[in-house]
Amino acid sequence: MPVVVRRAGGSSLEVALVVAGPFIGHLFSPLFAYAFAGLDRVRVVAGTVVAARTVFICGVLAATTPLFLALTTVTFWVMTISNIAAYTSLMAAIYPDRERGQAMGKVRIGFSIASIASAAVAGTFIDVVPAGWVFATAALLSLPGALVFFGIRADRPAVAEARRPAARIARDIWADVRYRKLLLSFVVYGIGNLGNAAMIPLLLVDRFDAPSSFIGAYAAIQSATAIIAFWIWGRVLDRGRSSVRWTVRNSLLAMLIPAGYIVAPSVWLLLPVAVIAGIAIAGSELTYHINVMQLAPRERIGEYAAANSFMLGIRGTAAPFLAAGMLGALPPQAVMLVGLCFMGTGVALMSRVVRDPAPLPAAAPVVTA
Repeated sequence: MPVVVRRAGGSSLEVALVVAGPFIGHLFSPLFAYAFAGLDRVRVVAGTVVAARTVFICGVLAATTPLFLALTTVTFWVMTISNIAAYTSLMAAIYPDRERGQAMGKVRIGFSIASIASAAVAGTFIDVVPAGWVFATAALLSLPGALVFFGIRADRPAVAEARRPAARIARDIWADVRYRKLLLSFVVYGIGNLGNAAMIPLLLVDRFDAPSSFIGAYAAIQSATAIIAFWIWGRVLDRGRSSVRWTVRNSLLAMLIPAGYIVAPSVWLLLPVAVIAGIAIAGSELTYHINVMQLAPRERIGEYAAANSFMLGIRGTAAPFLAAGMLGALPPQAVMLVGLCFMGTGVALMSRVVRDPAPLPAAAPVVTA
């Protein structure tokens, strides 16, 4: 989508808006977590996804300007991510601890296989038919899967979720020193990582003049790598070791992605970066949820997930615009170097969390009222 917006004449700020779309959704996640507290989690997850995709179909077909397309994308992500607290709590309830990583990985393997097929088809058709038609068709084909989700059976929580004041939730989570340090490290790392993500479409269009066939090939390779990576990551994370430790290692690997865009002399030499991206994205998708499940008290997984999502929203919303603002003084490659410095600092902070001992269960009282 960022490349399509750029090719349609979108400005760097409109591209940044598209890149920031998911993170704007994360920014609103605590509000939706509060609104959905106590409701059936399966219906929340399935209902929000169906609604989001329906709105996306209508929006891309009606879009007449790059800004309209960008705003449609943002709206889609706000609705999609509104279920993050319910989704994380549901995954913790459905999957056993010793098999959760593999189970979640297998689900995402199916998603990656679908991505390969859709990327190959979309990369071919997007050059000959309007992009809005391609995106609308893809969203329409995904609707049955979202509808099937309504049929998932899951037991209700032993203790019903209650709506608690946001200030009390924030105070309780802030008191968890280890989780607080982890969130801080994610903020620093994410500013660099997500700022660099906003530079990638600009480099692909303005520097490399990447054809749509390359975009399709890159996405296919990334998804094919992710198929294998999800299986491996799932087995690794189910071995019982801290998922935060593996988050550190995966974050180091992800630093090679912007480095590749900086040094690559031609667009087709970026294909090895797609392999790295597939591994890193698979690892980050699984550890994003499993970190919360490992560190949060079971009764408060939804609250911890919403806090993590909110912090992701802050850095994800701000970083692309900060990076775009730097373009007035620096070329995209230099902006990415600045981003790499932030990423390195974030990894160093994450490493400190790994070295911190986990608190004893008695040291983390659960507030239920």
